[in-house]
Amino acid sequence: MPGLKRADSRPPPYHYWKQLLAHLSNQGFDPPEDAILTRAFAWPRQWEIHLPNDHKKPCQLHCPHCAGKLFDHGLGRWESKALALQEKLEGAIPFHVYGGAYTEPLGNPYFTAFLAGTKRHGNHFGIHTNGVLLKQLEDTQGFLTEIHALSSDDVDYLSISLDAGLPWSWARTKAGKSTLYPEIWEGIRMACKIRDKAGKPSHAIRVCYLISPESDTPEDFQAVVAYAKACGVDSLRFSIPFDNYLKDFDTVREYKELRETPGDTKYWEMLKPYLSTSKDARPYIFYTEPWLTDVDRFTFHRCAYSYFQITSSADGWLYPCSTVASPTAKHLRLGEATDDVETFKALIKRNQESSHNPQTQCFGHCLRCNRMGVEINAAVEGLELRDAIEGRR
Repeated sequence: MPGLKRADSRPPPYHYWKQLLAHLSNQGFDPPEDAILTRAFAWPRQWEIHLPNDHKKPCQLHCPHCAGKLFDHGLGRWESKALALQEKLEGAIPFHVYGGAYTEPLGNPYFTAFLAGTKRHGNHFGIHTNGVLLKQLEDTQGFLTEIHALSSDDVDYLSISLDAGLPWSWARTKAGKSTLYPEIWEGIRMACKIRDKAGKPSHAIRVCYLISPESDTPEDFQAVVAYAKACGVDSLRFSIPFDNYLKDFDTVREYKELRETPGDTKYWEMLKPYLSTSKDARPYIFYTEPWLTDVDRFTFHRCAYSYFQITSSADGWLYPCSTVASPTAKHLRLGEATDDVETFKALIKRNQESSHNPQTQCFGHCLRCNRMGVEINAAVEGLELRDAIEGRR
Protein backbone atom coordinates (compact mmCIF):
# COMPACT_ATOMS: atom_id res chain seq x y z
CA MET A 1 0.00 0.00 0.00
CA PRO A 2 1.53 3.35 -1.00
CA GLY A 3 2.62 5.39 2.00
CA LEU A 4 3.66 2.46 4.17
CA LYS A 5 7.33 2.34 5.14
CA ARG A 6 7.44 -1.42 4.81
CA ALA A 7 5.76 -4.18 2.83
CA ASP A 8 2.11 -4.55 3.80
CA SER A 9 2.04 -7.57 6.11
CA ARG A 10 -1.67 -7.48 6.88
CA PRO A 11 -3.58 -10.73 6.20
CA PRO A 12 -6.68 -10.64 3.93
CA PRO A 13 -9.23 -9.89 6.72
CA TYR A 14 -7.48 -6.54 7.25
CA HIS A 15 -7.71 -5.33 3.64
CA TYR A 16 -10.92 -3.36 3.90
CA TRP A 17 -11.12 -1.74 0.46
CA LYS A 18 -10.75 -5.13 -1.21
CA GLN A 19 -13.44 -6.53 1.08
CA LEU A 20 -15.79 -3.71 0.15
CA LEU A 21 -15.26 -4.16 -3.59
CA ALA A 22 -15.89 -7.90 -3.27
CA HIS A 23 -19.07 -7.21 -1.29
CA LEU A 24 -20.40 -4.70 -3.85
CA SER A 25 -19.61 -7.13 -6.63
CA ASN A 26 -21.69 -9.74 -4.81
CA GLN A 27 -24.47 -7.14 -4.65
CA GLY A 28 -24.49 -7.07 -8.46
CA PHE A 29 -22.48 -3.92 -9.20
CA ASP A 30 -20.08 -4.16 -12.13
CA PRO A 31 -17.66 -2.54 -11.71
CA PRO A 32 -18.26 -2.55 -7.96
CA GLU A 33 -16.97 0.98 -7.34
CA ASP A 34 -19.83 2.34 -9.49
CA ALA A 35 -22.16 1.85 -6.54
CA ILE A 36 -20.14 4.39 -4.56
CA LEU A 37 -19.44 6.82 -7.39
CA THR A 38 -23.12 7.00 -8.41
CA ARG A 39 -24.34 6.95 -4.79
CA ALA A 40 -26.58 3.97 -5.51
CA PHE A 41 -28.17 2.10 -2.62
CA ALA A 42 -26.40 -1.05 -1.45
CA TRP A 43 -26.74 -2.97 1.75
CA PRO A 44 -23.50 -2.36 3.69
CA ARG A 45 -21.03 -5.18 4.19
CA GLN A 46 -21.43 -5.15 7.95
CA TRP A 47 -23.70 -4.08 10.76
CA GLU A 48 -21.82 -3.03 13.88
CA ILE A 49 -23.82 -3.74 17.01
CA HIS A 50 -22.48 -2.01 20.14
CA LEU A 51 -24.24 -3.84 22.93
CA PRO A 52 -24.47 -1.79 26.17
CA ASN A 53 -22.67 -4.27 28.46
CA ASP A 54 -24.88 -4.96 31.51
CA HIS A 55 -26.75 -1.61 31.32
CA LYS A 56 -25.02 -0.54 34.55
CA LYS A 57 -21.57 0.49 33.34
CA PRO A 58 -20.04 0.52 29.87
CA CYS A 59 -16.99 -1.64 30.60
CA GLN A 60 -15.16 -3.29 33.52
CA LEU A 61 -11.85 -1.67 32.52
CA HIS A 62 -10.61 1.89 32.12
CA CYS A 63 -7.91 1.77 29.45
CA PRO A 64 -6.23 5.17 28.99
CA HIS A 65 -5.77 4.42 25.27
CA CYS A 66 -9.43 3.47 24.69
CA ALA A 67 -10.46 5.28 21.51
CA GLY A 68 -13.82 6.28 23.01
CA LYS A 69 -12.52 7.19 26.47
CA LEU A 70 -13.63 10.84 26.17
CA PHE A 71 -17.06 10.13 24.67
CA ASP A 72 -20.37 10.45 26.45
CA HIS A 73 -20.93 6.81 27.52
CA GLY A 74 -24.70 6.69 27.17
CA LEU A 75 -26.44 3.30 27.51
CA GLY A 76 -29.89 2.48 26.20
CA ARG A 77 -32.34 -0.45 26.11
CA TRP A 78 -33.01 -1.25 22.46
CA GLU A 79 -31.92 -4.87 22.05
CA SER A 80 -35.42 -6.28 21.44
CA LYS A 81 -35.92 -3.95 18.46
CA ALA A 82 -32.51 -4.83 17.03
CA LEU A 83 -33.17 -8.56 17.44
CA ALA A 84 -36.50 -8.20 15.62
CA LEU A 85 -34.79 -6.22 12.84
CA GLN A 86 -32.04 -8.82 12.57
CA GLU A 87 -34.65 -11.51 11.98
CA LYS A 88 -36.58 -9.45 9.42
CA LEU A 89 -33.42 -8.60 7.44
CA GLU A 90 -33.06 -12.32 6.63
CA GLY A 91 -29.34 -12.08 6.02
CA ALA A 92 -29.29 -8.90 3.89
CA ILE A 93 -26.18 -7.60 5.69
CA PRO A 94 -23.61 -10.41 5.55
CA PHE A 95 -21.39 -9.52 8.51
CA HIS A 96 -22.43 -8.64 12.07
CA VAL A 97 -19.70 -7.18 14.28
CA TYR A 98 -20.16 -7.08 18.04
CA GLY A 99 -17.94 -4.55 19.78
CA GLY A 100 -18.22 -1.06 21.15
CA ALA A 101 -16.89 2.46 20.90
CA TYR A 102 -16.88 2.44 24.71
CA THR A 103 -18.65 -0.78 25.77
CA GLU A 104 -17.80 -4.44 26.43
CA PRO A 105 -20.35 -6.55 24.53
CA LEU A 106 -19.98 -9.89 26.37
CA GLY A 107 -21.64 -8.50 29.50
CA ASN A 108 -24.92 -8.02 27.63
CA PRO A 109 -27.67 -10.55 28.49
CA TYR A 110 -28.87 -10.69 24.87
CA PHE A 111 -25.48 -11.48 23.35
CA THR A 112 -25.98 -15.16 22.47
CA ALA A 113 -29.44 -14.39 21.07
CA PHE A 114 -27.85 -11.90 18.67
CA LEU A 115 -25.13 -14.37 17.71
CA ALA A 116 -27.66 -17.11 17.01
CA GLY A 117 -29.65 -14.65 14.89
CA THR A 118 -26.52 -13.83 12.91
CA LYS A 119 -25.89 -17.46 12.02
CA ARG A 120 -29.52 -18.41 11.47
CA HIS A 121 -29.51 -16.57 8.15
CA GLY A 122 -26.02 -17.59 7.07
CA ASN A 123 -24.27 -14.37 8.09
CA HIS A 124 -20.84 -14.17 9.69
CA PHE A 125 -19.90 -12.68 13.05
CA GLY A 126 -16.98 -10.78 14.51
CA ILE A 127 -16.61 -10.37 18.27
CA HIS A 128 -14.36 -7.73 19.86
CA THR A 129 -13.83 -8.17 23.59
CA ASN A 130 -11.39 -7.36 26.37
CA GLY A 131 -11.53 -11.06 27.28
CA VAL A 132 -12.26 -10.60 30.99
CA LEU A 133 -15.49 -12.65 30.88
CA LEU A 134 -14.40 -15.47 28.55
CA LYS A 135 -13.52 -18.08 31.18
CA GLN A 136 -16.38 -17.16 33.51
CA LEU A 137 -18.95 -17.38 30.72
CA GLU A 138 -17.62 -20.74 29.55
CA ASP A 139 -17.67 -22.12 33.10
CA THR A 140 -21.21 -20.91 33.82
CA GLN A 141 -22.92 -20.98 30.41
CA GLY A 142 -20.72 -22.94 28.00
CA PHE A 143 -20.29 -19.70 26.07
CA LEU A 144 -17.11 -20.57 24.17
CA THR A 145 -18.53 -23.99 23.33
CA GLU A 146 -21.65 -22.31 21.97
CA ILE A 147 -19.92 -19.75 19.76
CA HIS A 148 -17.77 -22.56 18.37
CA ALA A 149 -20.88 -24.61 17.60
CA LEU A 150 -22.50 -21.61 15.90
CA SER A 151 -19.46 -20.69 13.80
CA SER A 152 -19.15 -22.02 10.27
CA ASP A 153 -15.60 -21.12 9.20
CA ASP A 154 -12.69 -18.82 9.96
CA VAL A 155 -14.47 -15.82 8.44
CA ASP A 156 -16.24 -15.76 11.81
CA TYR A 157 -13.85 -14.50 14.46
CA LEU A 158 -13.29 -13.82 18.15
CA SER A 159 -10.84 -10.96 18.74
CA ILE A 160 -9.36 -10.26 22.18
CA SER A 161 -7.82 -6.85 22.94
CA LEU A 162 -5.04 -7.91 25.27
CA ASP A 163 -2.53 -5.04 25.11
CA ALA A 164 0.09 -6.50 27.48
CA GLY A 165 2.28 -9.56 27.95
CA LEU A 166 2.60 -9.72 31.75
CA PRO A 167 -0.01 -9.48 34.55
CA TRP A 168 1.45 -6.33 36.15
CA SER A 169 1.83 -4.60 32.79
CA TRP A 170 -1.76 -5.52 31.94
CA ALA A 171 -2.99 -4.11 35.27
CA ARG A 172 -1.25 -0.78 34.64
CA THR A 173 -2.38 -0.67 31.00
CA LYS A 174 -6.02 -1.59 31.58
CA ALA A 175 -6.64 -0.25 35.09
CA GLY A 176 -7.76 -3.71 36.21
CA LYS A 177 -6.67 -6.30 38.78
CA SER A 178 -3.58 -8.25 37.71
CA THR A 179 -5.32 -11.50 38.72
CA LEU A 180 -7.65 -11.07 35.74
CA TYR A 181 -4.81 -11.43 33.25
CA PRO A 182 -4.22 -15.19 33.68
CA GLU A 183 -8.00 -15.68 33.55
CA ILE A 184 -8.09 -14.02 30.14
CA TRP A 185 -5.39 -16.30 28.83
CA GLU A 186 -7.17 -19.30 30.31
CA GLY A 187 -10.29 -18.22 28.41
CA ILE A 188 -8.25 -17.94 25.20
CA ARG A 189 -6.69 -21.35 25.85
CA MET A 190 -10.14 -22.86 26.40
CA ALA A 191 -11.43 -21.37 23.14
CA CYS A 192 -8.47 -22.84 21.23
CA LYS A 193 -8.89 -26.22 22.92
CA ILE A 194 -12.61 -26.36 22.07
CA ARG A 195 -11.78 -25.49 18.45
CA ASP A 196 -8.99 -28.05 18.13
CA LYS A 197 -10.92 -30.85 19.83
CA ALA A 198 -13.98 -30.48 17.61
CA GLY A 199 -12.04 -30.90 14.39
CA LYS A 200 -14.55 -28.95 12.30
CA PRO A 201 -14.27 -25.58 10.56
CA SER A 202 -14.38 -22.92 13.24
CA HIS A 203 -14.11 -19.23 13.96
CA ALA A 204 -10.69 -17.59 14.00
CA ILE A 205 -9.20 -16.58 17.34
CA ARG A 206 -7.27 -13.31 17.14
CA VAL A 207 -5.25 -11.47 19.78
CA CYS A 208 -4.59 -7.73 19.44
CA TYR A 209 -1.83 -5.92 21.28
CA LEU A 210 -2.00 -2.13 21.45
CA ILE A 211 1.45 -1.09 22.64
CA SER A 212 1.37 1.37 25.54
CA PRO A 213 4.29 2.82 27.54
CA GLU A 214 3.25 0.43 30.34
CA SER A 215 3.54 -2.66 28.13
CA ASP A 216 6.35 -2.00 25.65
CA THR A 217 9.13 -4.02 27.26
CA PRO A 218 11.05 -6.88 25.61
CA GLU A 219 9.73 -9.14 28.37
CA ASP A 220 6.12 -8.25 27.53
CA PHE A 221 6.62 -8.96 23.83
CA GLN A 222 8.44 -12.23 24.47
CA ALA A 223 5.76 -13.41 26.89
CA VAL A 224 2.75 -12.64 24.72
CA VAL A 225 4.32 -14.36 21.70
CA ALA A 226 5.04 -17.43 23.83
CA TYR A 227 1.46 -17.48 25.16
CA ALA A 228 0.01 -17.06 21.67
CA LYS A 229 2.06 -19.95 20.31
CA ALA A 230 1.31 -22.19 23.29
CA CYS A 231 -2.45 -21.61 22.99
CA GLY A 232 -2.51 -21.83 19.20
CA VAL A 233 -4.34 -18.62 18.33
CA ASP A 234 -4.74 -17.77 14.66
CA SER A 235 -3.11 -14.35 14.75
CA LEU A 236 -1.39 -11.80 16.97
CA ARG A 237 -1.41 -8.18 15.82
CA PHE A 238 0.79 -5.47 17.31
CA SER A 239 0.15 -1.77 16.77
CA ILE A 240 0.52 1.61 18.44
CA PRO A 241 -2.89 2.88 19.56
CA PHE A 242 -4.01 6.07 17.85
CA ASP A 243 -4.87 8.97 20.12
CA ASN A 244 -8.29 9.13 21.78
CA TYR A 245 -11.20 10.46 19.76
CA LEU A 246 -12.54 13.91 20.66
CA LYS A 247 -9.15 15.62 20.64
CA ASP A 248 -8.41 18.49 18.30
CA PHE A 249 -6.20 17.65 15.34
CA ASP A 250 -3.24 19.72 16.57
CA THR A 251 -3.19 17.66 19.76
CA VAL A 252 -3.36 14.46 17.71
CA ARG A 253 -0.41 15.67 15.64
CA GLU A 254 1.55 16.22 18.85
CA TYR A 255 0.75 12.63 19.81
CA LYS A 256 1.98 11.50 16.41
CA GLU A 257 5.30 13.30 16.88
CA LEU A 258 5.80 12.22 20.48
CA ARG A 259 4.49 8.67 20.33
CA GLU A 260 3.68 7.25 16.90
CA THR A 261 6.67 8.36 14.81
CA PRO A 262 9.45 7.38 17.24
CA GLY A 263 7.50 4.36 18.48
CA ASP A 264 7.08 2.99 14.97
CA THR A 265 10.84 2.66 14.47
CA LYS A 266 11.49 1.45 18.02
CA TYR A 267 8.81 -1.23 18.13
CA TRP A 268 9.47 -2.48 14.63
CA GLU A 269 13.06 -3.28 15.60
CA MET A 270 11.95 -4.90 18.86
CA LEU A 271 9.24 -7.02 17.21
CA LYS A 272 11.04 -7.98 14.00
CA PRO A 273 12.44 -11.27 15.40
CA TYR A 274 8.89 -12.43 16.22
CA LEU A 275 7.04 -11.42 13.06
CA SER A 276 5.85 -14.12 10.68
CA THR A 277 7.47 -14.44 7.28
CA SER A 278 4.75 -16.69 5.84
CA LYS A 279 1.02 -15.92 5.69
CA ASP A 280 0.44 -19.62 6.45
CA ALA A 281 2.09 -19.33 9.88
CA ARG A 282 -0.10 -20.04 12.91
CA PRO A 283 -0.17 -17.90 14.83
CA TYR A 284 0.39 -15.30 12.15
CA ILE A 285 2.22 -12.51 13.97
CA PHE A 286 2.28 -9.07 12.37
CA TYR A 287 2.66 -5.37 13.06
CA THR A 288 0.56 -2.57 11.55
CA GLU A 289 2.03 0.87 11.04
CA PRO A 290 0.51 4.05 12.54
CA TRP A 291 0.36 5.45 8.99
CA LEU A 292 -2.89 3.54 8.51
CA THR A 293 -4.63 6.08 10.77
CA ASP A 294 -2.20 8.98 10.28
CA VAL A 295 -3.91 12.26 11.22
CA ASP A 296 -2.40 13.93 8.13
CA ARG A 297 -4.29 11.55 5.81
CA PHE A 298 -7.67 13.07 6.71
CA THR A 299 -7.85 15.12 3.51
CA PHE A 300 -11.04 13.67 2.01
CA HIS A 301 -14.30 15.63 1.73
CA ARG A 302 -16.67 12.72 1.27
CA CYS A 303 -17.49 9.78 3.53
CA ALA A 304 -18.23 6.53 1.69
CA TYR A 305 -17.79 4.34 4.74
CA SER A 306 -21.57 3.92 4.70
CA TYR A 307 -21.11 1.24 2.03
CA PHE A 308 -18.97 -0.77 4.43
CA GLN A 309 -21.04 -0.52 7.63
CA ILE A 310 -23.77 1.01 9.74
CA THR A 311 -23.70 1.12 13.55
CA SER A 312 -26.26 0.48 16.26
CA SER A 313 -24.76 2.40 19.16
CA ALA A 314 -24.93 1.46 22.83
CA ASP A 315 -27.09 4.54 23.40
CA GLY A 316 -29.95 3.20 21.25
CA TRP A 317 -29.41 5.30 18.11
CA LEU A 318 -28.16 4.48 14.62
CA TYR A 319 -25.00 6.25 13.51
CA PRO A 320 -23.17 6.44 10.16
CA CYS A 321 -20.10 4.70 11.58
CA SER A 322 -18.64 3.03 14.63
CA THR A 323 -16.20 5.83 15.47
CA VAL A 324 -18.89 8.45 16.09
CA ALA A 325 -21.38 6.10 17.78
CA SER A 326 -21.92 8.07 20.98
CA PRO A 327 -24.28 10.80 22.24
CA THR A 328 -21.23 13.04 21.84
CA ALA A 329 -21.96 12.98 18.09
CA LYS A 330 -25.73 13.35 18.31
CA HIS A 331 -25.62 15.73 15.33
CA LEU A 332 -24.69 12.71 13.17
CA ARG A 333 -27.48 10.42 14.32
CA LEU A 334 -29.41 8.77 11.50
CA GLY A 335 -32.39 7.76 13.61
CA GLU A 336 -33.47 5.79 16.66
CA ALA A 337 -33.19 2.01 16.88
CA THR A 338 -35.95 0.46 14.80
CA ASP A 339 -37.41 -2.96 14.08
CA ASP A 340 -38.79 -1.87 10.69
CA VAL A 341 -36.74 -2.96 7.68
CA GLU A 342 -37.98 -0.22 5.36
CA THR A 343 -37.15 2.49 7.90
CA PHE A 344 -33.70 0.97 8.43
CA LYS A 345 -33.13 0.74 4.68
CA ALA A 346 -34.22 4.36 4.19
CA LEU A 347 -31.72 5.54 6.81
CA ILE A 348 -28.89 3.68 5.06
CA LYS A 349 -29.98 5.00 1.66
CA ARG A 350 -30.11 8.57 2.92
CA ASN A 351 -26.67 8.17 4.45
CA GLN A 352 -25.19 6.83 1.20
CA GLU A 353 -26.77 9.60 -0.86
CA SER A 354 -25.70 12.27 1.62
CA SER A 355 -23.38 15.15 0.79
CA HIS A 356 -22.00 14.72 4.31
CA ASN A 357 -18.60 16.42 4.45
CA PRO A 358 -16.37 14.86 7.11
CA GLN A 359 -14.18 17.96 7.17
CA THR A 360 -16.95 19.94 8.84
CA GLN A 361 -19.31 17.31 10.23
CA CYS A 362 -16.66 15.06 11.77
CA PHE A 363 -13.17 16.54 11.84
CA GLY A 364 -14.52 19.96 12.81
CA HIS A 365 -16.03 18.28 15.88
CA CYS A 366 -12.78 16.45 16.78
CA LEU A 367 -14.17 13.17 15.41
CA ARG A 368 -11.97 10.91 13.27
CA CYS A 369 -12.12 7.74 11.18
CA ASN A 370 -10.69 4.38 12.20
CA ARG A 371 -8.32 2.51 9.88
CA MET A 372 -11.20 1.01 7.86
CA GLY A 373 -12.74 4.42 7.26
CA VAL A 374 -9.42 6.01 6.33
CA GLU A 375 -8.56 3.24 3.86
CA ILE A 376 -11.96 3.30 2.17
CA ASN A 377 -12.37 7.07 2.05
CA ALA A 378 -8.83 7.57 0.77
CA ALA A 379 -9.53 5.05 -2.01
CA VAL A 380 -12.78 6.79 -2.96
CA GLU A 381 -11.02 10.15 -2.96
CA GLY A 382 -8.56 8.69 -5.47
CA LEU A 383 -11.37 7.37 -7.67
CA GLU A 384 -13.20 10.69 -7.70
CA LEU A 385 -9.98 12.53 -8.51
CA ARG A 386 -9.37 10.13 -11.38
CA ASP A 387 -12.88 10.68 -12.72
CA ALA A 388 -12.51 14.45 -12.41
CA ILE A 389 -9.26 14.39 -14.41
CA GLU A 390 -10.73 12.12 -17.07
CA GLY A 391 -13.96 14.17 -17.27
CA ARG A 392 -16.25 11.37 -16.12
CA ARG A 393 -19.43 11.84 -14.14
